[in-house]
Amino acid sequence: MTTHAFFDPFGAFAADDPAERGASPVRHPLCYRTLLGERWWSLPAATRARFETHYARYAGTITLRATAAGRWVARACKLVGSPLPPPCTHPLAAAVRVEPDETTGGSRWTRCYDFPRKRVSVASVKALDASGELVERLSCGLRMRLKLDVRDEALCFDSAGYYVECEGFVLSGRRRCAWRMDLPSWFLPGRTCVTHHDLGDDCFRFTMTIHHELLGELFHHDGVFRGVE
Repeated sequence: MTTHAFFDPFGAFAADDPAERGASPVRHPLCYRTLLGERWWSLPAATRARFETHYARYAGTITLRATAAGRWVARACKLVGSPLPPPCTHPLAAAVRVEPDETTGGSRWTRCYDFPRKRVSVASVKALDASGELVERLSCGLRMRLKLDVRDEALCFDSAGYYVECEGFVLSGRRRCAWRMDLPSWFLPGRTCVTHHDLGDDCFRFTMTIHHELLGELFHHDGVFRGVE
């Protein structure tokens, strides 16, 4: 089958061929077990159970630390829809809702943080792109490629680059004006690593570190959560 690339006037854009050929992008159901292969079975049973479904509720406390450079980066991220919560020196109550995302076949993660004077919510979608690679879909078309790993019995999500995409629109049964642009490695916020480590008794530890190749570590989030009905 012949495929056609999108018009690329600057040599910077690349789009998924299936999305260009049809009215809608290809929908790949997200399955962590398939992505990890045999490494899946090295995870604790409780961790596997959490990621075998796209529906869950969690509650716990979390600290949201940021360096001075990180605080400036958090301000800059407001330009792309604030994909990160603001830093806070004190532990905060937090709730996480996971639910299926019907559009992508992935899962939507909504994180709510109870600051002293307001509740801040941050949402993103983990899904597979048209090539079957795992991505975190953020606001304003920002996408973060993810690689799965298992380290010290923890499930790890490591960023593998960022890109911006516009999914375009459908006209006469074809998708038009869709494009994708890869972002350089120094693009903010930096390299992200998220870990889910089972603690037993239906609890797990969540950590997230973001390290910029020029500015060093920017953010460190650390929380303990428990499943709720």
